Amino acid sequence: MLFKGLCWLLRLLQLTIGLAGYLFTALILGERLDIGLQPFSAMFLAFVFGALSLAVHEGGHYLGARCSGMTVLLVRVLAVELQPQRRGFRLRWSPQAKGGPIAGYVMAAHAPQQPMRRSMLVITLMGPLCNLLVAGLCLALYWPLAGKLAAALLALAVSNLAVGLANLVPTFAPAVSDGTVLLAWLGKPDEQGPALANARLLAQTVAGTQAQDLDTGDLQCLAAEAMPLALIGLGYRLFARQNQGDWQGALALDAELQGLLATAPAPALKHSLVLLAILRGELLFCRAMLARDASGLHDAVFSDETDWFNASFKPRCLALRAALAGDSTTMAACLEQAQRVARNSLERSQGPREEALAGYVQALLMAPAGQGAAACAGSSESRWRHTVCESPKPAADAAEC
Repeated sequence: MLFKGLCWLLRLLQLTIGLAGYLFTALILGERLDIGLQPFSAMFLAFVFGALSLAVHEGGHYLGARCSGMTVLLVRVLAVELQPQRRGFRLRWSPQAKGGPIAGYVMAAHAPQQPMRRSMLVITLMGPLCNLLVAGLCLALYWPLAGKLAAALLALAVSNLAVGLANLVPTFAPAVSDGTVLLAWLGKPDEQGPALANARLLAQTVAGTQAQDLDTGDLQCLAAEAMPLALIGLGYRLFARQNQGDWQGALALDAELQGLLATAPAPALKHSLVLLAILRGELLFCRAMLARDASGLHDAVFSDETDWFNASFKPRCLALRAALAGDSTTMAACLEQAQRVARNSLERSQGPREEALAGYVQALLMAPAGQGAAACAGSSESRWRHTVCESPKPAADAAEC
């Protein structure tokens, strides 16, 4: 009871700091800038300054991750998501679900050879620190200036100060704050303990370890966890069987998936919809490979969300459809696109995984009529490379993928 009361007070403090920062920013802009339509224009500008401050905050987390050797996989600021790639980046507008918190985040994986604690302390602290540094710089520039520019600098200083301080307050809802994360890592948690199994597996995957070679102890830890961690663990095991061409074994996991969904609470399911869609899509791919029937891979299987988080899935499925239809040209073009996307991902395990799956798809086209998919799994990789490299790739077919 005492702990819940403390959490409530800390949450109230965080909300008070955030609201005060917004109101003071709007007050400064309304008093010092004559732009009409008051107070609505001042309130709108205060929101814009808040968004800028949030971008500074997430930019600080990004810099902290890069400085500590981590691989940044995703950055979100309000409804804008950025996905860094080996060459370039992907950007999209993705409004948050109704009722979700107005915030942002940086998703990163630590380097397996480096201590996790140091990396996490740096990335966590750099967000609020950048806000405080920008606030100090704006105040330093404010004093010798005057007019509208000075007012804008003062408002930006207040906004950044509020964002930085609010994030340092340790809270758990609606999301774990930077202050909570800092306290957890200052407490020197066991980096090899079960609580960090998911972080270790992500680091190995990003570094290039294939799903079948991941640490079995960490996979068992995830299997024993509640949703969504158990769902993540099932995904690793599904990918491992796919990589080995074990379609029957992959489909056997469908029963386990249904069991997880039957017992999962509604909030856990709500936060696992994208992962669930990806796993169901991969199971449909496995079923099509085993039965040599792509009728289940209809266009409704693909969505903007699955394309964003699993970009090679759609072209690989289109390649399978083409292979089963005997269209080697379209198959080769789509498989090449799937591999190109995977190779450009910062998750280094993606390239070899798609290369293996491409070999299985290409083997279906070369197998005699009536031969099962399982018998094709051992087809040589060299035959796949020959087909992709020497088959013509018309622009129209490539665009279809």
